[in-house]
Amino acid sequence: MPIPPGSPGASARYTFDVVVVGGGIAGLSTAVSARQAGAQVVLLEKASSSARGGNTRFADAQMRFPHEADEYGGRTYTADEMYSDLMRISRGRANPDLIRTLCENARATVEWLTGLGVEWEPGYPHTAGYRRSPKSGGEGLVDLLHRRFEGLGGTVSYETGAVDLIVDETRRICGVRCHSPEGVVDIEARGGLILASGGFQANVEMRVRYLGRFADSLILRGSRYNTGEGLNMAIAAGAAPAGQWGDYHSAVLDARSPRIECGVTALYNYQMGIFVDQEGRRFLDEGEDFRDHTYVKFSKFIVEQAGGEAWCLFDQKAYQREEFARAWRPVGPPLEANSLKQMAQQMGMPPENLLETVGNFNAAIQPGEYDLDRLDGKRTVGITPAKSNWALPLDSPPYIAVPVTGGITFTFGGLKCDTSARVIDTRGQLMEGLYAAGETMGELFYYNYPGASSVIRGAVFGRIAGRAAATASHV
Repeated sequence: MPIPPGSPGASARYTFDVVVVGGGIAGLSTAVSARQAGAQVVLLEKASSSARGGNTRFADAQMRFPHEADEYGGRTYTADEMYSDLMRISRGRANPDLIRTLCENARATVEWLTGLGVEWEPGYPHTAGYRRSPKSGGEGLVDLLHRRFEGLGGTVSYETGAVDLIVDETRRICGVRCHSPEGVVDIEARGGLILASGGFQANVEMRVRYLGRFADSLILRGSRYNTGEGLNMAIAAGAAPAGQWGDYHSAVLDARSPRIECGVTALYNYQMGIFVDQEGRRFLDEGEDFRDHTYVKFSKFIVEQAGGEAWCLFDQKAYQREEFARAWRPVGPPLEANSLKQMAQQMGMPPENLLETVGNFNAAIQPGEYDLDRLDGKRTVGITPAKSNWALPLDSPPYIAVPVTGGITFTFGGLKCDTSARVIDTRGQLMEGLYAAGETMGELFYYNYPGASSVIRGAVFGRIAGRAAATASHV
């Protein structure tokens, strides 16, 4: 429960203009922007210095943003197109004001990061027209922003986990109580406290409570430290929960991945082959849409409806394509076999089922031009489920297969915020002194996930929150 200022139990008290809880892209963007605005800033990192960085540390950190044709490669991608993509994929449920703010600030935020020293390269094949990736990945991005923050005179407190909000008699949020190497400490904020502490994806109890009983077995892709304390503290102080608390970001993962902090072990090339379940049957339309619009949806289908584990099957026509190798990160070598019967035996399924599945699939493929850069309409007819695009026969051995499952990247539920990243309470009123950014903010993602939009989300709203809190500290 929130505590008043000066409450007993703290071994020490410190005061800063701006206090940031969490050290991923949202927290670092907040801290750097607040320091650039002249505020005295402390960043509280629950992890040790060697494990810092939240989910960003484990990500490619690709970012979607508007740009002109050929400026970053590919066609023009406008803020309106980005807005349309994000609203469509949320089935219209995302907060339109937050989405518009994200889209209209994404490019300027990328340019800000570039000015801080981030170097870029194209994203995965077929997505280079609207996204870029830091050359050094998420871990390099975290390290760079830490150097910039510390070079600006910012303070980082490691192994410091926030446990309670400090709330004064006017209901203003004026700091946070923490467990730190010094013991229990209170850290007060003159301008604002920013919660950038992630979702609850690393908290098994909360996962099962909000997502369902299947969620205890999900592979955790990111940080083990994102256990929901920031959300719980804010809600206990009166913040309004917002967004889709019963859903989450996922990916089609190599089922042999480590169970915790596995990072990027995903297959983003499944549209070049087929999925089959443990009985050797197809169970979804691999060519429904571009992988950026399906990989989260498909991974959750595997976990929740296809028995938790399946296989991705390819032939050499797919495997030998240049795009193939860039779009997957298996943790070990794939299975390989010269015949479908041998492959089925290695996969532990009835060979007759796999032979029938592939035979029916091959026979159902229609003529057309195969083009991974567009929804090519090269489809199947007469089988269920269909494959709507990118349907090529699997008839060129040796075949390869990888076991796949779904993991959890972050949770969709968060806090209700306005476009200045200020947290709103259950009465619909602003909670003075409290901001949220990154995964802690709700109402951006529902049901599915538009690829490359989470890290930019954290950077955009972190930058907004940092500047707002810094300004408040000087009032």
